[in-house]
Amino acid sequence: MKRLFSLCLAAIILLTACGAKKEKSLYAHGLELISLMGEMVQSDAYSEMFFSAPQVKESVEKTALAAAAGAYEKPACVYQISVGEEGLMGTLISAAEADINFDGMSEELKTYVKSRILSSFSSILNSSAGTEALAASSIYMCSKTFVCSEASENIAYLYLYEGASPILVTFLTGEDHAIYASSSYILSEDITDGESIASLFGISGFQVKELDIP
Repeated sequence: MKRLFSLCLAAIILLTACGAKKEKSLYAHGLELISLMGEMVQSDAYSEMFFSAPQVKESVEKTALAAAAGAYEKPACVYQISVGEEGLMGTLISAAEADINFDGMSEELKTYVKSRILSSFSSILNSSAGTEALAASSIYMCSKTFVCSEASENIAYLYLYEGASPILVTFLTGEDHAIYASSSYILSEDITDGESIASLFGISGFQVKELDIP
């Protein structure tokens, strides 16, 4: 009887282990957003829902053609970008062209502002490519929320592709491993790798490393 009980218990444990889902990586979540972006940029129906100005559509024409040709099926490389307080403030000062600091802010408000700055990176970068590019990138931006224990801080992944516009995905952390991710085409031709983001602003405080991708 004890032997039968032990066998049943072992079987239950084995089935539970086999049924446990493996946690999806941040990289994989980013790819899902990028796949949806590719569908969006190729869809005339989607585009016509949000704009009619031909200049806006022209700004992403190359991106749409690249997506149709399969250029976004797999990135050539991916960079993880972590930004300290110095880098975040430098980004905001550069974008606002004013001296800005956190003086007088509570820790809660500072945390919120830091998240807002990181999530605005794509807009700041695309603003250098013109108003049409900025408008187009915002229209084709994607976002999702999920649970993932991989990220312990707010970070960004820069996905680079051969012959196609890069894509920046930001991952903002919340309570209980909740993650809010947003992705955007980077239509500025000044962005060629992770380091070029920091050099574009001429500031320090950026930590960049290339990821090993499957």
